[in-house]
Amino acid sequence: MAIPLLLVVAACASSTPPINESREPRRALGTENGVRIDVEIYSELLSTNVSIPIKYDITNHRAETILVADLIPQGNYDPETQTVTVNLGTEIPGENFLPRLIAIRPEERKSFTTAAHVVIAANPGTPWSPRPNGVRIRLNFLDDTKTFSKLVEIPEKAVYDPKLAADLFQKWVENNETVVTNILPMRWQGGMASLGGDQTAPPPPVRRGRGSRP
Repeated sequence: MAIPLLLVVAACASSTPPINESREPRRALGTENGVRIDVEIYSELLSTNVSIPIKYDITNHRAETILVADLIPQGNYDPETQTVTVNLGTEIPGENFLPRLIAIRPEERKSFTTAAHVVIAANPGTPWSPRPNGVRIRLNFLDDTKTFSKLVEIPEKAVYDPKLAADLFQKWVENNETVVTNILPMRWQGGMASLGGDQTAPPPPVRRGRGSRP
């Protein structure tokens, strides 16, 4: 049996050009552990090679500040559920490099824009084999600002510090919490990429940071 592979990379918000505002976004929502994520996905296709423009708002309804790692989204594909999961933030720190952490204070909302480039390499088997048919977003966050204070709002995107990474590893894993959205149905057009067509949806409009309290 062939093993499906998934690779996700993304463009940062500052390099994402605006799109036609008339294009209707598809929306997903997740609310768990006192944190809410509202997602707009500007695509309805999955293929062997596709870019999925995403805008999302994170709202913190907790009494304490939460921290989100400023990282390129990562993802995986579950062949049992035929679902692509795009991960924001990270469940574990790096072994040598540690990412900048973005602080979201109680009752604060922050907005982000990115584009996840998904490559699904899988042997389709027969025409009746299950195909990828959904996407969801999973947000990882931390809520211990004291422990991770050296990484909060630093000017660099990441710092090289193997000792700090080793010191924080266990605490990061234990402190990580998640919010998962509902699954949005997607249409599979995997054959088009093999014909040279990168099924790339138009990127979302850049929304400049509005870290205001609602």
